[in-house]
This record gives sequence, C-alpha cells and structure tokens, in this order.
Amino acid sequence: MATEFKVLPIIVPEPPRLPAATVEYSQQYQDQFTNILRLYFNQLKNVLSDLYTDQGGALLKFPYGAFHQNGATTLSANITNVSTTPISVGSTSGFPSTGWILIESEIISYTAKTSTTFTGITRGVLGTTNVAHTAGVAITETQGTGSPTTIGQVLFNNTDYSNGVSADATDQTKIVFAVAGLYNIQFSAQLLNFTTAEDNVTIWYRLNGTDISASASIEEVNSKHGTSPGARICTVNLFVQVAANDYVQLAWASDTGNTVLASFPASTVAPVHPLSPGVIFTCQFVSAVAP
Repeated sequence: MATEFKVLPIIVPEPPRLPAATVEYSQQYQDQFTNILRLYFNQLKNVLSDLYTDQGGALLKFPYGAFHQNGATTLSANITNVSTTPISVGSTSGFPSTGWILIESEIISYTAKTSTTFTGITRGVLGTTNVAHTAGVAITETQGTGSPTTIGQVLFNNTDYSNGVSADATDQTKIVFAVAGLYNIQFSAQLLNFTTAEDNVTIWYRLNGTDISASASIEEVNSKHGTSPGARICTVNLFVQVAANDYVQLAWASDTGNTVLASFPASTVAPVHPLSPGVIFTCQFVSAVAP
C-alpha cells in the first residue's frame, strides 16, 4: 500500500527573549541562557532539515499559473442551414460577448449574447459552409482573427491554478505576474483549418504589449479532409524575466485569416476523450531576479 505523504508547513521560529545578565557570574543564569540558545538553534536546524531533505521542495510554494480556453455548450433547438435568428444553447457562460462558435464543421460569428442565446448571427464564416444542425450537438468557443495577417490576442477564460499569477479581471488576454522573477512560460494552441487551402499561422509572446524577441513560431496548417478540418498543435516555451505586475500575452496571425483556435468537444464514441481545449497556457517561477 502506498505511503501517504503529507505536506507540513514551515514554521519559522521567533527569536528568543534572552534574560538580562546578572551583575556577577551565575551558574544558574549561564545554564538558562545556554538552554534558550540551544532550543532556538535546534528549531533553526529543524527548519533547514525540512528544506534539505529529498521532499523539502514540497514545503515551498512558488508562484505559478495554468489557464485555458474551452467555452463549451450544446444546441437547444434545431437550426436550418439558412437561419440567422438567435441560436439557443444551454448556456453562454464562458464565451466572450462577441466572437465565433464552432458547431460541427461550421463556424458562426455572433455580435452579442444573452445567458442562453447567441445573437447577431452570420453563418458559414472563415471558409466554412452553413449546414443544418440538430438540437443536442456540441458547440465550442472559437478564436479567429477574421482577416489575413490581422493580429489577434489570445483569450484565456478558464483558470486552472493560480498562485501569484492570474488572468486580468478586465482583459483576459493578459496573464499578470504579481511577483518579480524569472519564469518558464509555455503555451499549446490547437489550430483548425476548415478550408481547402493550406495556411500558415504565426504565434508569439508579448510582454506589456511589446513583442518578445525570438519568441515567434510559424506553423503550417493542412487543408481539410472531408468534413474534418486540417489540425495542428503549436507549442513553445521560453524563459522570461518579469517585474511585479508585468503581463504576458499571446499574439497570433493567420496568412489567410481562416485558421482558428478552437476547442474540440468531448466524445462519447470511439475514440472516447474529454474536451480538448483550444489554448493552454502555463507558467512556473524559476528564480528571483538578480540584483
């Protein structure tokens, strides 16, 4: 049976209150003084021992963050291939106020939403074809740029872990660092192309709105095959030094403007799999900034 491992807090001992010295030498005073110091140094030794054991790192709590984009819901009512009336869904929670959604192999743009509908509908955008859809099918959030070479900022609408690193409350394209230091940052982006032409997508990091040097990656995304889109996973990690309250963003552009960042819905048929997020972003504190 596996041994249960418990993480215990590090308790820093308070400096001792040393007794005032006597005017003349006193054995009793000297013994008391020595015992107080011995106790204090033993406590310091225990703290250092906890840190220097094989499991000592488990007692430390460094800044970190993990975020992803995967808005998902289901269609509540059938829609025809030409309908532009509001699209009724289970919930629009987690979707931005305006953007794109993916229903089967069709991308649909919307300009507003209520709690259970997407409104201001334009069908069959970004190289897809408008088709009829049946109630109950999955709908997932999609991020696009809308036109060739237009630069977009990637949105992160879900926080998985957060300690000193968070998505900005008013602008979820920004990942904010509360603690200065050197961080290892990494993203994974799921690129989908529903057109018959190949496309190139460029993704890179920005720090406080300025491009980070040597951080771009260019990915070729294949054309669709049948009704399935061309798909590519792009992932890049690097070290970046930040000051307190700096923020990092992911910028991207598509040569044709048709490739999107999109989540695949969970599948209950072979191969059975959970929902596949469109974008994942993680960061871990590496070291304090050198003075």
